[in-house]
Amino acid sequence: MSASREVKAEGSPLTPEWRRWLVENLLRGTAPRELVSALEKAGVAAQTARQAVAAEQREPFVVGALGAVGMQRKLEGLLDVYAELFQQTDTPPRVDLHEALAPSAFFERYYFQNLPVVLRDAWASTLEPATWAPEAVAALLGEREARHACCVPLFEDARLEPLARGLPTPRGLAAEDARACEPRLWWEPAGAEVPLRAARRNVLLAQVRGARNLQLVPAFELTRVASAVDDKAAPLRLEVTLSPGELLLVPVGWWYGFHAPEGGLAVSFEAFALPVPNVTWESDAEPLPSALPPLE
Repeated sequence: MSASREVKAEGSPLTPEWRRWLVENLLRGTAPRELVSALEKAGVAAQTARQAVAAEQREPFVVGALGAVGMQRKLEGLLDVYAELFQQTDTPPRVDLHEALAPSAFFERYYFQNLPVVLRDAWASTLEPATWAPEAVAALLGEREARHACCVPLFEDARLEPLARGLPTPRGLAAEDARACEPRLWWEPAGAEVPLRAARRNVLLAQVRGARNLQLVPAFELTRVASAVDDKAAPLRLEVTLSPGELLLVPVGWWYGFHAPEGGLAVSFEAFALPVPNVTWESDAEPLPSALPPLE
């Protein structure tokens, strides 16, 4: 429909189709002068085009939407700045691996900095080998569930009581009370692929059996994780292989996905040896209303 076929609607000289086009482009951040020019090229008189753009800018719902979109654009720009700073190093971004690291250094250099790290730790060697053998765990899960990758709360599934009983926690890193750590059993059959998902809390993942090839995506790549359509727009991914006896801190807000070529078995912990509780990213929480306007 030509824009020159004008229909009066709510103070605008344009048809509903063209009004939607105007609002869409205002929210995208297109300059009003560019919109006026585009309308003129479509056959709208110059004065009418200016009036139409001005009318949409005064609409209360457009004013509110522009404020919300403006804040989102600022936040996305700030995330892009963090991404640029993260990559301005002499060496390519990577996940650090430590043979030994004091708990104080773990928290100050990685946990509080929202950075992943791999630690070689003796925690897995404290588990009873026969109880934690892959075939024994598969038997507890049952033939049907053992054919698929799963993540099961250890203290909430009666089948896993032999694993939960007396479960130790990584000393100095996780809280001493195993139940408070909300431990989960991570089970993958050979060849399992788990796509990217967001870490809603800080997670300490302890590999028990098998190797886990992980991809980690930093939290500041939020806008690129879902919108990547080509390599140019793809988010930064850090590769790490977690072997038995190693621990990985997956920071809150980061995305992680993995492949277990020969199958894998791990335990995760979500309470840490700190006086403050773990933080939670409530990405799906419903926002509260903004401040009410004054009554007339």
